[in-house]
Amino acid sequence: MAMGYCHCDSCRTWSAGPVNAFSLWNPEVLKVTRGAQNIGTFHKTERSYAKWCTKCGGHLFHGSSALEAWSTSYAAVLPQLKFEPGVHVHYQETVLHLA
Repeated sequence: MAMGYCHCDSCRTWSAGPVNAFSLWNPEVLKVTRGAQNIGTFHKTERSYAKWCTKCGGHLFHGSSALEAWSTSYAAVLPQLKFEPGVHVHYQETVLHLA
């Protein structure tokens, strides 16, 4: 698993923020334990999808065929996870320059 910040336009739009905190997981270890029937999917492109809760509208995770076997979970949806970012991705698209 990796953690970091994404600065791409797609993540900024989907997260409604200037930077998106993420954790990257192998889908084999991601398990929805409750509410799977309430998960909706949005395909921004053929290669990109986002999963969200159809009851509350909360963002859950997203993936891309470019990532192959990996899915990104928004760090904020896992409050018990100790967020330890190690990377900034797509910084060339940033709108918020960080030190």
